[in-house]
Amino acid sequence: MRRLVVAVALVLVLASVPLPVAAHLNHVTAGTQQTPDGTVVVESSFASNDGYLTVQRDDGGEPGEVIGVTSIRSQRYRIDVGITIDDAVWAEWETQPVHVVLRRDDGDDEFDPEDDPVVESFGSAATERLTVAKGPQAVVTASETLNPDADGTVTVRRATLPEAGHLVVQNATTGRTLGTTPLDAGTHESVTLAVNATARGDAHVLLADDAAGESPMLAGESPIATNTTIAAPPDAGESATPTPPLVTTPSETVTATETPRPTETTTGSQPGFGLLAAAGALALVLAGVGRR
Repeated sequence: MRRLVVAVALVLVLASVPLPVAAHLNHVTAGTQQTPDGTVVVESSFASNDGYLTVQRDDGGEPGEVIGVTSIRSQRYRIDVGITIDDAVWAEWETQPVHVVLRRDDGDDEFDPEDDPVVESFGSAATERLTVAKGPQAVVTASETLNPDADGTVTVRRATLPEAGHLVVQNATTGRTLGTTPLDAGTHESVTLAVNATARGDAHVLLADDAAGESPMLAGESPIATNTTIAAPPDAGESATPTPPLVTTPSETVTATETPRPTETTTGSQPGFGLLAAAGALALVLAGVGRR
């Protein structure tokens, strides 16, 4: 029994520690955007195996023809990766939905859509559907979770606007505007704004002409935006606990364009997965105890 108590205590400690990249889950995220040169910005991705990120046409709601591809390495968390749509396709581009798809290399280090399978995550394909329009660059990217500090301020990773406007955070369920800040035309890194959020919830981060977000900038009929989660703010009188720093390797240039370039960042750890690993460890401990 004493061994069980010690083991459970160890598991609880592990749950509070950022884990290595192996604890990440296969995924890809991207938001509706406008691009002048066919470079689609993938907001974040992680792959447990070497493979590819592809841009594919929409075929009745499902991924169709591959029209852009870039290779990726395993066990790396990436942010703001660029995938360039093929020149011939882009030359005749009209605003339309596409799919960003995560694929696993079959071992020959050459991309073949017939042989390199789509990666699955929790039993579903690791894909993201979004609208891409041709025009001056307009895109917004953010972390999967925005963590308010003690003053209720969050930080959005990047926003690019073709003209002056606003960055707006809205509740994804009610549409209520939680926070807004004006921005000049151009690319802005680490944009901070105060949000009026009292509990954890899903949110949209969008570009808009007005502070209330009632006139969003559009790609076709879709707002230029990304989805995220806002964490519960810290209790009154308490300081927000800082997120453990990510271990990063030097950024790589992913695509050569004359517009502000997406960058690829690889990390050795990412908070938020400790609980999953801890649960697995606890199951192993209990199984061992049951065999005694």
